[in-house]
Amino acid sequence: MKKWRDARVSLGTALMLCIMAAAAGVACCYTAVGWNSNTMQQKLREIDKLVTEKYVGELDIGLVADYAATGYITGVGDQWSSYIPAEQYQAYMLRGEGKSCGIGVSVVSGENGIRVSLVCDDSPAQAAGIEKYDWITGAEGLTVERDGASAVLEAIQGEEGTDVSLTFEKAETGESRTVTLTRAIVTQKMAWGELLEDGVGYLRIESFHDGSAAQFQTVLDSLLEQGAQKLVIDVRHNGGGRVKEMSAMLDPLLPEGTIMRLETRDGQQTVYESDAEQIDLPIAVLIDEQSISAAEFFAAALQEYERAALVGVHTTGKGRAQRTYELSDGSAVNLSVEQYYTPHGRNLAGTGIAPDVEQKLSAEQSAEFYFLTAENDSQLQKAIETLK
Repeated sequence: MKKWRDARVSLGTALMLCIMAAAAGVACCYTAVGWNSNTMQQKLREIDKLVTEKYVGELDIGLVADYAATGYITGVGDQWSSYIPAEQYQAYMLRGEGKSCGIGVSVVSGENGIRVSLVCDDSPAQAAGIEKYDWITGAEGLTVERDGASAVLEAIQGEEGTDVSLTFEKAETGESRTVTLTRAIVTQKMAWGELLEDGVGYLRIESFHDGSAAQFQTVLDSLLEQGAQKLVIDVRHNGGGRVKEMSAMLDPLLPEGTIMRLETRDGQQTVYESDAEQIDLPIAVLIDEQSISAAEFFAAALQEYERAALVGVHTTGKGRAQRTYELSDGSAVNLSVEQYYTPHGRNLAGTGIAPDVEQKLSAEQSAEFYFLTAENDSQLQKAIETLK
């Protein structure tokens, strides 16, 4: 199954990007040595001359430029750096700001159809009565059964202020409804939670984009007010985000000291620190192979300060921070410009972090990850057991 969100790259564009990436694979054979390199300039001149003199088809210079830029960044050899075409840059920046343009849902699409896994607060979808577990069956005259999930998902996407006709089926009753929604800029739901049995507060962090720390604090305060005696913090399937947001979340959980250190190629350092105030509750953190970047360092900091037991499976291993640089034509480059280190000075690149207590999900549980409950989530149950 595949997780999909509003305002992500359209499927048609994604296909084009896949083609571009395949073509850019050739660039991996060459070392990035700088634009002033005679080797690079000569090669591009030769290719340009051949195309200009010999190619029989029509040439899209903009597309060629995108291919060239993608190839260059691919050739750098860093899996975390990327080129962002101009038409995707706005959606990319919105996502980093903790927002998206669309109807305000995340879905999982697969052989069984399109299932809603998350509904954002104050979104068009929420106002229309769409809830988690509901099924999206069609949009704009297209149906999943006839036209396929990809076509329906692409039809749902569009510009802010435009309307989309959507058909969905209620999970509980099977009732089918067709509604017209106006696409809007929606704040992503990045942290939420609930109080489980025996005073266990479950707190899920979906990402560390802008605004996530405020959402985290709101949920944490709510759980404490409800009487939480222990915390399980879930950063599984979390692709990371902003270091400052991660640090703000860790501050109330850690004693005074270093949270994270970042270092540029010329040795300049940025250090994030926590103050002496901290919540004195037992904590377990859920991690998996899709816990990446800030999610890994969040877990690592709690582990190194001996503030939490990590439960799950080994993480990805990302140890570089990226910054995004807009280019003159509206496209951008997201480039690794800093190494980052845990409180104990570890760089997690290629190594990641291992759990204190290993617990795998079954194949069936993995396939249903976004729909697991406290009762059928074996990793969550192991975390709760660890806290006893």
